[in-house]
Amino acid sequence: MRGGHAVLLLGLMLWAEPAAALKLKVHALTVAIHPQVNPSLTQNEIEQILQLASGLLHASRCGAGFSLKSLTSFTSAPAVINDAADLEAVHSVPADVKVVQEVNFCIRGAENGLIGCSWRPNDRPRTMIVTTRVHGFGLDRILWAHEFGHVAGLAHRSDDRRALMTPCGLDAFNLRINRDECRHFVAGPAQHFPPGLGPACPGIASRHRIN
Repeated sequence: MRGGHAVLLLGLMLWAEPAAALKLKVHALTVAIHPQVNPSLTQNEIEQILQLASGLLHASRCGAGFSLKSLTSFTSAPAVINDAADLEAVHSVPADVKVVQEVNFCIRGAENGLIGCSWRPNDRPRTMIVTTRVHGFGLDRILWAHEFGHVAGLAHRSDDRRALMTPCGLDAFNLRINRDECRHFVAGPAQHFPPGLGPACPGIASRHRIN
C-alpha cells in the first residue's frame, strides 16, 4: 500500500502491546469500491488500512478494532458525489464502506476537495464514504477511523487539535480519542446521531478535508 512497509510496521507495533491487554471488539466491515476509482485499493491494502486503524485505537487504550469481511465493487451509484441525490445513492450501496473517486457534496452542501463523508440526513443509517485522495504518513488509517467514528455517532470536537475527530483537515498527528469516543468505537454503528457534525474548524483547514 502507499506508505510502504514502515507504516505497516508502525501499525503492527501499535497493535501488539495494547491488544494483548485489551478485550477487543472487532468490527468486520464490508467494503465496496467503484471501478472508476483511481488509484484504487487492493484487498491487501484495505486489510492493512484496517489493521493500522485498529492500531491507532489500541494506542489510546481503546478496545475496538476493524477487519475486512468482504470486498466488492459497485456501479449502482456514481463514482463522484456532486449533490444530495449522489450522496444518497452511494449511502444506499449495500456495504459498510464505499470508496469513491471524489466527494464534492456533504453536510454543508457543495464543497470541493473532501476526502470523506459519513453524514446522511433524516437520521437514516450512516455508512462510511471515503476517497483515495489522501497523501502522507498513514493518513488512510486516520481517515477510515475518523469516518467510522461518525458512523458510531460521534460529532467533531475542537478542544484538542490532535483529536481524531477534528473538524479541521486531517494530519498525521490527529490520533487522540477520549474515553467517551472510545465507548462509541466499541459500540459500533449508532441508531441515533447528534445534530450536524459539531463545531466547524476554527482555523484554516489543510488539504485533507473531511466531514
